[in-house]
Amino acid sequence: MAILNYKCPCCGASLTFDGETQNLQCESCGSEFETETLRQLMENEQSAPKSSYDWENYEPRYFKDEGGIDLSGYSCPSCGAEIVGDNNLGATVCPYCGNATIVQGNFEGTYRPDYLIPFKLDKAKAMECFENACKDAPFLPNEFKDKRVIEKMAGVYVPFWAFDCDCDANITYNANRVSTWSDSNYDYVKTDYYKLIRAGKIGFANIPVDASTKTENQYMEGVEPFNYADAVNFNTAYLAGYLADRYDVSVEDSIDRASERVKKSIQSAFAQTTGGYMGVTAEQSSVNVSDGKIRYSLLPVWMLNIKYMDKMYKYVINGQTGKVAGEYPVSKAKRNKFFAIVCGIALAVGVGIAYAFTNFM
Repeated sequence: MAILNYKCPCCGASLTFDGETQNLQCESCGSEFETETLRQLMENEQSAPKSSYDWENYEPRYFKDEGGIDLSGYSCPSCGAEIVGDNNLGATVCPYCGNATIVQGNFEGTYRPDYLIPFKLDKAKAMECFENACKDAPFLPNEFKDKRVIEKMAGVYVPFWAFDCDCDANITYNANRVSTWSDSNYDYVKTDYYKLIRAGKIGFANIPVDASTKTENQYMEGVEPFNYADAVNFNTAYLAGYLADRYDVSVEDSIDRASERVKKSIQSAFAQTTGGYMGVTAEQSSVNVSDGKIRYSLLPVWMLNIKYMDKMYKYVINGQTGKVAGEYPVSKAKRNKFFAIVCGIALAVGVGIAYAFTNFM
């Protein structure tokens, strides 16, 4: 005969059956469970499926003549970037490393995007957005306010894999509530421990995963979100006056990142349902993805590179919303001058107070 040893879901200690209450009790942490509640908890843990992510394989399509514009391939001899652009772009700089010379060559067939989001902001507006963002950066070097430098930014359609899916998810949390009270002799603290179970279905559309190794993920995620309501079917006419990067991160190499973004979004959504509890920690979770679809998309971004003190600072501006992401350096000369002025003012005020106090005495 098998004897079941029930463990406390809160602290892991053994549970004992109390004949008076007809419940299982934990002598270690004081928790008490109805037998039916404990049975449901155990069944949920045993039946929880392992996470699985079922994405469709992407079937690439190639460019074809759509009566749009004539395209050329461009390559950067400095960083090796290979981009596509209008034949009439003329002189430009590499949007990824700031190299002043990129080599125009013959356009060779590449994968055709399924859709793109057109640029809404022209260069003048993008420059204005960058200048506004710089106002919040203290002690910024003058180079970052020079319009001749800022106007070298380039409009680039950055490649992304867009993932759609439906999710069945469940997460089990450990949590507690603390209550305190006092009487004439003592202060009391009571901690109640809980097992929280959350489950539900969530649908995702257009989860973006950067498909270029030349762009930094934190910057691209920093300018999200994009408004996919503006997305249109791809047509080469939208590339007129802009560059378009070719993806060099495969679908297979992007799935893990897409899965991680799905998982974090679900955890964030479920965590919002645990209000009223303290010390909430996820114990176990499972996420199962179904009806997964993958599409190749191009998203509008203005890119700017500014060199300062032998370091290249990169900036990304959302070509649809104007949101800016990047790292802002500090001018030591400006910072030192500022603190010298502050110290000078403080010293002058101190001397004035001392002089007034002496005369008053």
